[in-house]
Amino acid sequence: MAEKDWENNEDLPIGMLINDVSRHFHYAVLMEAEKVGSRGGYHHILHHLEHKDGITQLDLAKLSHLKPPTVSVTLKKMESEGLVTRKTDALDLRQVRVYITEKGKAINRLIREKISEQERILTESLTDEEIKTLKQILMKMRDRQKAYYTKGRKPHETH
Repeated sequence: MAEKDWENNEDLPIGMLINDVSRHFHYAVLMEAEKVGSRGGYHHILHHLEHKDGITQLDLAKLSHLKPPTVSVTLKKMESEGLVTRKTDALDLRQVRVYITEKGKAINRLIREKISEQERILTESLTDEEIKTLKQILMKMRDRQKAYYTKGRKPHETH
């Protein structure tokens, strides 16, 4: 019996295919981001700070889906590289607020350019209509998945 080529098999589960595309996209962005002076998960943190500058470390951990100790260690490195600053909240000394620096904003702009470049590569064989349809389908799937798991259901439960 011939062995199946899972990468090119139409029976490949959609979730696995989405994961493969995501993994390749993520890897390409990481490689390109490193070329402009960003390491590991910096781009996630810089992205969130660009939109919500001055948020707490804990909120940043929640937004980036990273564990608080990981965020703390990463921020320490980013601060030493001049990408962010951290300040204790004047009203609540238990809270540490994080701010993006001009250098951090410049790196973030370069990373966004690299993400756009990778997206062009990812979609260059698709028509505008196919891209629009794909986005609609993926958002529908994402929203369904989020709704399913926020209702308290467990992964092993069925519809």
